[in-house]
Amino acid sequence: MTNSLAISVFLLAFFASITFNGFFRNIAKNNKILIDIPDKSRKFHFRATPLTGGIGIFFGILITGLLLTGLTDARYVTNFSDGFLENTVLNDGTISKNFEVDNEDYNLSLIENDGIGNLSVRINPIKSKSLKNNATVDIFPINENKFKVVLPDGKEKFYKSEEDKIYEISNDNDSIIQTFVPENTDKDRIKLDNFTISLYLCALFIMIFMIFDDFFGIKASLRLIFQSLIVLLMIAMTDEKISIVGNLFGFGDIDLGIFSIAFTVFCVVGLMNAFNMIDGLNGICASMALVPISFVAFFGNFSYGLLIPIGAVIGFLAYNLGYLGKKRRVFLGDSGSNMLGFAVAFICIEYSQDINHTSYINPTTALWLVAIPLLDCIVVLISRILKGVMPFSPGRDHLHHRLLDMGLSPKKILLFFIFLSILLALMGYYFEHNFHDKEYISFYSFALLSAFYYLISKSKLKKNV
Repeated sequence: MTNSLAISVFLLAFFASITFNGFFRNIAKNNKILIDIPDKSRKFHFRATPLTGGIGIFFGILITGLLLTGLTDARYVTNFSDGFLENTVLNDGTISKNFEVDNEDYNLSLIENDGIGNLSVRINPIKSKSLKNNATVDIFPINENKFKVVLPDGKEKFYKSEEDKIYEISNDNDSIIQTFVPENTDKDRIKLDNFTISLYLCALFIMIFMIFDDFFGIKASLRLIFQSLIVLLMIAMTDEKISIVGNLFGFGDIDLGIFSIAFTVFCVVGLMNAFNMIDGLNGICASMALVPISFVAFFGNFSYGLLIPIGAVIGFLAYNLGYLGKKRRVFLGDSGSNMLGFAVAFICIEYSQDINHTSYINPTTALWLVAIPLLDCIVVLISRILKGVMPFSPGRDHLHHRLLDMGLSPKKILLFFIFLSILLALMGYYFEHNFHDKEYISFYSFALLSAFYYLISKSKLKKNV
């Protein structure tokens, strides 16, 4: 996939998000629904503002996915071999790979495996004139790197594989007849699998439920129950959970075993509330989601699929920060902040728990990617509990509130948050690449950062009392 195509995918998501943010904003304004009214205690905006940003982001992502193949040269790689979709999608081939050989594209699907190494493979040419659709070849291994292939017309050919090359050879003396260099093109495609579909479905449920919260205000206990249930649903559909937290203490990897589901629910629900609680000034919550998604997308092997949420979030920020007119702003609302927190949490889980993932990161690196909303949430909750205040009650004790009280403008606070978030993410990746097998160094460093942040915040809180 070329850089120009990557830019096209990003721009399509960006303008789709702008379109839907404007569309739902106008609906809210005209019908006077989902409107946030300013006050003098916590809501400092000057005008009544629609809470439709989360809806705009969701539909921007959804429509971008539907339009990509029609408006660009983007192609999807689908794999539903695991999870709740396995019996309804791609039931004619449980393993599907895409390759390019001699400038011709092919899709290979495994349709039979007898368990002793003999395979039947269906080859579908994507851009090829030399092979008919649904051609089936049988592969019989001879030794570790030599195998016989029976072609659709019954002819037999012999091949051997070495490193990244395939050689057609003579069966008599193994002399090389011709050489092939197949290139796996799955990495140049947008991944569409159980995880992606499940994430969209759960995001839809979050958006619907939290819209009622924006409308009427739902008790914190009911929100926590719903958040826990939606995380359990995501785990059930994808089996994505935090099973291994890494070598945190220098004694080997810690496998959570039977506690993995409960720990995953705790972490994801915590991050959803962290993103919701930090959504107090224009741009902060969306930016705190944009940084980790961008780092996951751009570090390691590039992930084209993540360009879609990146473009959609930036499209929302164009409205939220007033670049399309200060009178046309929109806010995320509880639906948007919870949806972003959920998405960021499970993207980090997917990329940190699958050791075969091309963009694998250590679990401890994920802590650095979400450090600011995570630490702000923890410190606020601890301080409220110590004061005897309900942990999830509204207040002016977040970091951005304290910076406002110090006289900093909202724009400077946003820039400070973005700079600090990028810096902490870079620190996480520094530990990732320099101490990849020593996660405890990253973990201890993050623990020191947390203690330092808490002590400074505690000291500041005392001065404000």
